[in-house]
Amino acid sequence: MTKFSPLAVISCAAIFISVMPLRAAQPVQPLPVGTYLPVMLGPNLDSDKSKPGEKISAKLKQDVSLPDGSTIKSGTEIIGHVVAVKRGGNGLAGKLVFVLDHIRMNGKDASITTNLRALATMTDIFQARQPINSVAMDGSSTWDYNTRQVGGDVVFGRKDVRSNDGVVGTSPEPGWVVGIPLGNPDRGCPPPENKSLQSFWLFSTSACGVYPEEEDLQISRLPADNKDGEVTLTSSKRVLVRGGAGLLLTVLPQPAVQSVQ
Repeated sequence: MTKFSPLAVISCAAIFISVMPLRAAQPVQPLPVGTYLPVMLGPNLDSDKSKPGEKISAKLKQDVSLPDGSTIKSGTEIIGHVVAVKRGGNGLAGKLVFVLDHIRMNGKDASITTNLRALATMTDIFQARQPINSVAMDGSSTWDYNTRQVGGDVVFGRKDVRSNDGVVGTSPEPGWVVGIPLGNPDRGCPPPENKSLQSFWLFSTSACGVYPEEEDLQISRLPADNKDGEVTLTSSKRVLVRGGAGLLLTVLPQPAVQSVQ
């Protein structure tokens, strides 16, 4: 009867494992792909001052309901960092690359992958909170305001959220909007695959790109500039997004990692 030494068995096993093919495993993240996360940026993003590796954060500004019946509460922190920076000026374009890739839930940080659908300056966020109708009557409240979302939708106080195409959502609380995402191909956002109700905060259901449109800032939509959840902002001069700006994030599939088959 042939005998094998324990050392020989271990060596054979090591060789077998080393030549086994690797396969892509899909990491598990706590949020479904396609979930919208409307957040307010904390620190400035500045191509003149930000450094690679610098921590950035944003806070959720509206409750987000998940398919399993749970809710991510407004105020939940989403964390990331600056990936790369290129100073602009003297005829050179500025660039800043960042990720928001962790969400702090139940006291723990969970990994997520996000993309940036729309960005609104602090000024546009302020304007979206202001009434566009007169509410100067006795007993009026924020429920009586009509407001215009970033991107053009109008919230009619206690009623509907409307675009030029009709009703696109509802307002469960003053300053909150729930609706079904719409595409905006003219601004670089194709119709989304996700057709479930999403939280939009002060953004329109078709919001896409940078607001106001005159802002000298662009969200790159090139695939090479948006790999693994990286967001690339460019400007003809300096990339500057001040704290208090609004970001409309979407959850992407997490990048596959290599594991033993």
